[in-house]
Amino acid sequence: MTTIKLSGKELLKRAIKGEQDGVRFYTYVAGKAVNPEARRKLTRLAEDETRHKRTLVEIFTSIYHEEVGDLPGEGIGPLARVLDTSKIDELKSEMQFIDLAIQAELATTNFYKDGAKTAETAELKTLYQSMADEEYQHFELLQAEKDALGGNYYWFAYDGTSPMEE
Repeated sequence: MTTIKLSGKELLKRAIKGEQDGVRFYTYVAGKAVNPEARRKLTRLAEDETRHKRTLVEIFTSIYHEEVGDLPGEGIGPLARVLDTSKIDELKSEMQFIDLAIQAELATTNFYKDGAKTAETAELKTLYQSMADEEYQHFELLQAEKDALGGNYYWFAYDGTSPMEE
């Protein structure tokens, strides 16, 4: 994992742009989803990304005492590559949406982990680690959904014991 070499202000602006890209992605694929449950979950993820963006904007204005202003053209580099419009337009099924979303959530998790390593203040370090944790929860949710859709249940492993042992 490469450590990001940006100022705190630049890093925060990229994070805001990345969350904005996430909102766009989840809103778009939720609109394409046929399965109502998949649509609901994708819409919920868009709402989470909207909340993340709002939180990051509030943090930015409280730290730097100015409006965010223009966002960079590219937010989270690996996320931008994953969410390339041409890739999104090729998606045809909920499983494909989920696969792309899993990649996006991992890219975002790694971005925030790197941000925590280089944060200029303890407040930013805590913020980025918290964001990494929440994005990783999105990854886990999507992975569980993918497993459920694919019939890959490992239910016996969830509590550490197997029903056959009882």
